[in-house]
Amino acid sequence: MALKPDLEDLQLILLTAAAKTEGGSILPAPAHIAQYDVHVREAVGLLVDRGLADEVNVDEPEMSYRADDENKFGAIISEAGRETAEISGPAPDHPEMKPARRGRKPVTESTAAPPPPAAPIPKLAGGKQAKVIQMLNRKQGASLDQIMEATGWLAHSARAVLSGLRKKGYEIDRTTTPKGSVYRIAKAG
Repeated sequence: MALKPDLEDLQLILLTAAAKTEGGSILPAPAHIAQYDVHVREAVGLLVDRGLADEVNVDEPEMSYRADDENKFGAIISEAGRETAEISGPAPDHPEMKPARRGRKPVTESTAAPPPPAAPIPKLAGGKQAKVIQMLNRKQGASLDQIMEATGWLAHSARAVLSGLRKKGYEIDRTTTPKGSVYRIAKAG
């Protein structure tokens, strides 16, 4: 698999080299990274985007990192770029190499095995579902409106809990009254 240089390393190398030149020109790149021409130009563009270098018109192709129909553009280190180069200390001699394509991560100690799953959080005995079961166990049962009022749920959530209880084995009877449907647990699962 082909390797490409780390852009952050390239940026740091370019900044520290430019900080040492009289005009502060980012390009031409130092000889030891010139072989990474495409990546160097990408790194220069990132420096400009981040405000660490200022874009300028240039005449020489070796000084430009991009061009349009009429102009060639180079970059000179900005004041923020000088501060970054100073704070970062010496630049690496050679940029770290990374895989050129995204692929599978190599297995390392940190990626060898996923962490064990967290223990399930136990449901509280006095939760909303327990409150609904308690209401449904009453002799008079509970209407959908009463369940909604007691739990703060919307109608679709209250109905979903009734369906879920049925799936868990609760036999829930529905009786129609003049005031609406009333639900009761006939047989617990």
